[in-house]
Amino acid sequence: MLIPGLVRVVPTERWQLALEFDSGEVRLFDSSVARLQRERPDHDWSMLASPERFKHLEFDAGRVWWPGGHVLEADHLFTASAPLAGRELENHLLRVAFRNQAPTPEHPTHHVYYVCVVPFGARPFLIGESINGGHGEMGGSASLALAELKAWRGWQEHFELSGCGWAVPMIGSDERSSVDAIVREVCRRADTDESDTVGYDWKKRHPTGPA
Repeated sequence: MLIPGLVRVVPTERWQLALEFDSGEVRLFDSSVARLQRERPDHDWSMLASPERFKHLEFDAGRVWWPGGHVLEADHLFTASAPLAGRELENHLLRVAFRNQAPTPEHPTHHVYYVCVVPFGARPFLIGESINGGHGEMGGSASLALAELKAWRGWQEHFELSGCGWAVPMIGSDERSSVDAIVREVCRRADTDESDTVGYDWKKRHPTGPA
């Protein structure tokens, strides 16, 4: 059987790889360390237990790889994954960035701005705010198509407040290309000094606030 080539690889927030092949099929691969260690005992996969290291991947048509020689071939990914369709495609998102900008007029300690992408969703840009947090949570989110994002007043500022001003120039005229560029950049930045998580110490910003 001729295995189709990879055209999209998205690490999700649940240690999964959402995969699109050039046949048009979208599939989901469970990338848990336990599974990889069981199926590929020639490598120590424990490094992927770190969410940052898991996201720090590259791919081409024939494989996905991580630093240190950890490789998963397209044929294995295809045969060992499950198809995704319908509403399931809307459940797989990748966080681009988030930042707590408190104190703000809305809340003294918890006002988080965030941006995510839902690459296989009908409206792939997810932007939102979390205000107060926990019981009494305020804020909200919106899923937007590219045209809707561009029409939303202040989206560039929202990206900046979320910590991903770098993504603003990647929003072009083509929705898919814009999303794919952001996904690749999130993966490139993960587990490096450019990662969204580096230098973001909530306790340092709010030493008297809750953990």
